[in-house]
Amino acid sequence: MPEQSQERAVSESPVQKLVLVLLSLLLASLVGCTLLSPQLASILISLTPNSISLQAGKTQQFTATVTGTTNVAVSWSASGGSISSAGLYTAPTTAGSYTVTATSAADNTKSASAPVTVTAPAVSVAISPTSASLLTGGTQQFTATVTGSSNTAVTWSASGGSISSTGLYTAPTTAGTYIVRATSVADSTKSAAATVTVSVPVQHSATLSWNASTSAVVGYNVYRGTTSGGPYTMINTAPVASTNYVDLTVSAGQTYYFVVTAVDSAGVESVYSAEVVAVIPTP
Repeated sequence: MPEQSQERAVSESPVQKLVLVLLSLLLASLVGCTLLSPQLASILISLTPNSISLQAGKTQQFTATVTGTTNVAVSWSASGGSISSAGLYTAPTTAGSYTVTATSAADNTKSASAPVTVTAPAVSVAISPTSASLLTGGTQQFTATVTGSSNTAVTWSASGGSISSTGLYTAPTTAGTYIVRATSVADSTKSAAATVTVSVPVQHSATLSWNASTSAVVGYNVYRGTTSGGPYTMINTAPVASTNYVDLTVSAGQTYYFVVTAVDSAGVESVYSAEVVAVIPTP
């Protein structure tokens, strides 16, 4: 018989066919692919506080929290006012809206901002003294201090009596309680007040009496001094016909010394009587 080449048929099992198909798919998916480097974690910054309202010229401490990097340093900036490298913000003197920003030192494209609303400082007025006690017609100097504005001028007013543009108050002639007020020119809604108690002066007097002279006299002269033993000054304008006299010209808190002389028809005076002392109380 002629030689015939024989070919061995290779038979494949279903499992082998499945493995081959999977390998083919895997190789196809890898064709043209490029391995990617792992990406860095995203840097995030947050500010505390994240917004504030601040009076002009005041300060506020900011802090920045940085995540996604070991370099947590930031640089600070502000659109108005100033801020230190430690985050201490100082508001400007002009009211308005501003921004404080912290920028990552690790990646200067990463930052966080906080809005800042700057308000004008509140005007306040203080008055000195805050109370006073005066006699009718008496005077008292008042002063006013204005803060929160470059305009420190005030207008003065009083519910009784009068007050000058410089704060010099003159009490009225009627006793009572009155109000002195200083009002800010910069902000007429801001003022300060002082209470003034006005009283009528106490009318002090010294009443003198003496024994009548045994001689023929037409009257008596009354003398007064402020030192024991004199000198004395006559305080009556004409001889006093009676044996008593009321001195209405004495002052509170003073001590007076009195003597009396007898006057005859010829105008001749006797020697001084014995001295008496009168201590006038206060008030």
